[in-house]
Amino acid sequence: MAYDRSAVIKSRVSAPPERVWFALTDAGALTAWYWPASMNPRAFSEPVVGGRFGVDAGEMGFAGEYRELDPPRRLVQSWRWAGDDRDSRVTIELTPSGDGTELLIVHDELDEETAEMYRAGWESCLTRLPAYLAASTPRAESR
Repeated sequence: MAYDRSAVIKSRVSAPPERVWFALTDAGALTAWYWPASMNPRAFSEPVVGGRFGVDAGEMGFAGEYRELDPPRRLVQSWRWAGDDRDSRVTIELTPSGDGTELLIVHDELDEETAEMYRAGWESCLTRLPAYLAASTPRAESR
């Protein structure tokens, strides 16, 4: 099986890159927006190179390792869906855009079928990100 496919997702949110970065790397933030609250997700995140992260919602979950961190611009991480036997890679680029942030997510090292499923998954979870960013306060996100 060839693992040469990518899922590429572009999105824009009305929040500065620093707030989006926090939403992508803080365990509490991931719990708040990544999956619906009805799934009762749990998350962990240690945003340092070599640190681990993951979200678990019972029968669904993923985990990985931070490979590259350039706050608040670029994030590269390994990614493994629960039950999979190999890692893939996620690269997220954050670019300031007016009063918001452009996100470019490239999830690669995938086969064709998995790339399509992950593209749909990223698009689904990103629909919850703007509401999280609108409801959260910058003070609560300072580190």
